[in-house]
Amino acid sequence: MRIKIFYINKTIFKIKYLLFLSKRLILINKICDTIIMMYNYERKVNMSHRIVVRKHEKIDYQRSTFFTLAHTHYDKDYYMENHWHNSIEITYVVKGLKVQQMENKEVIAPAGTLLLVNSGVIHDVDVKKGLEGIVLLIDRNYIDHVCPQCIERGFSLEKEPLAKKKIVDYLFKLVEAYENNNKVKANIIVLEIISVLAEQLMLEGHYIKEKHDDESYELVISITEYIDYHYAQKISLDDLARMTCYNKTYLSNIFKKKTGITIFEYLRNVRMQHCLYELKHSDDTIVSIALNNGFANIQIFNRVFKEVYQMTPKQYREKNKK
Repeated sequence: MRIKIFYINKTIFKIKYLLFLSKRLILINKICDTIIMMYNYERKVNMSHRIVVRKHEKIDYQRSTFFTLAHTHYDKDYYMENHWHNSIEITYVVKGLKVQQMENKEVIAPAGTLLLVNSGVIHDVDVKKGLEGIVLLIDRNYIDHVCPQCIERGFSLEKEPLAKKKIVDYLFKLVEAYENNNKVKANIIVLEIISVLAEQLMLEGHYIKEKHDDESYELVISITEYIDYHYAQKISLDDLARMTCYNKTYLSNIFKKKTGITIFEYLRNVRMQHCLYELKHSDDTIVSIALNNGFANIQIFNRVFKEVYQMTPKQYREKNKK
């Protein structure tokens, strides 16, 4: 622990000193002061599996508390339908070709392209065989926590080639730190990336207005966050109505309109997500896993699981057990 704290403090000093020379201390001071604090910034979910629930993608921040990273290689074509999430998504195409629709605009991304998708932006993913990419998702709530000046502002790098180059360099360093299981270094690198994004936003004015800064979006986020933390308990529309102070019909309609699925489909998928992880990584019985994650009985769990994955929980465990 002392070595880790010394490493963090040494890195903080180095960052502050370098940015002092460039007269850009305001933002980095804020970030450095939160490096220790970020270990107390907890999220209930802590797994690596990603489930797309039509328009809303449920992101789980694995091995960390505020970001998730994937170094992907595709040996066949892959398509992910329109979805959105409450994180910013940064993708670098190392090899191959990626085609992406963002708000009805097609983006063709060959090797060497850096893509940024702001939170709340509906987009799809069309990956061609042979693609290698690095995908980083950063929790938008954490960005706003670190940098309040970023609240309700979307990031843009279209006119900033130097900032893009910095982020690409950081992404490769992040992959290396991640593969070496160096959590401290990985966290610091992601904070450096946030620093680059926020620096452009604050100093150069290169930002766009967030698309979702309306009351209904905040309502949907409050529902999803409540479910994320209470999925193992019995949850009813009455509970959500009391929590939000809105009537049940309004809640159901707004949620379906914004996400493309019902509240209970989202709840089912969150529960299923936790079950998948436990089937792979725990020795608990399938019955215990189902009941501990909010399913009323094993019969319902088995039926839903087979509908979604075209196999039984037992078959999934045998295929994926680590």
